[in-house]
Amino acid sequence: MKKYDHIQTEEPPRPGIRFYIGLGVFGLSMIILPIGIFLQQFFSDPFWRAFILAVFWASAPVMKVSSIAILGKPSYLWIKYKFWHLFVKVTKPHEVSRTRYTIGLIMFCLPVIPNYIMSYAPLLIADAYPTRLIINICIDAIFVGSWFVLGGDFWDKLRALFVYTAKVKFDDAGKAE
Repeated sequence: MKKYDHIQTEEPPRPGIRFYIGLGVFGLSMIILPIGIFLQQFFSDPFWRAFILAVFWASAPVMKVSSIAILGKPSYLWIKYKFWHLFVKVTKPHEVSRTRYTIGLIMFCLPVIPNYIMSYAPLLIADAYPTRLIINICIDAIFVGSWFVLGGDFWDKLRALFVYTAKVKFDDAGKAE
């Protein structure tokens, strides 16, 4: 039995306008509370400030549930299909070129350098908080990006590090001369 046999192969019909309306309501529910916080500043009476904030605060979860109802089952099946096919395409093991693999390994190991510099020689990197934050975000993004550049076979190699009984088997082409 294959790992991803449970995934349907036929794409379900596109959900139509309900999909976009549901996504719009969901997106609005994400920003409704900040809108309420912004609008309450225009009132000086504490009652109206609290009332507006309470209305916007309570309406966000209602809008999320409403968006799910608007989206409906066809949208759910379509989103599930698209997600799983993207997941399978990204994670299934497949061959990557030697150049891509080398670039991925460099990306995988490169973030170690700034981490050691920040740990053992912090004077070499500016002490400003935003600079350090930007550096940390960049090296984390490079590290996570390396997982996708290395390809699906890398996940099996990484997993083998944590399996006690795993053995390395080199092909004849993989032996060093």
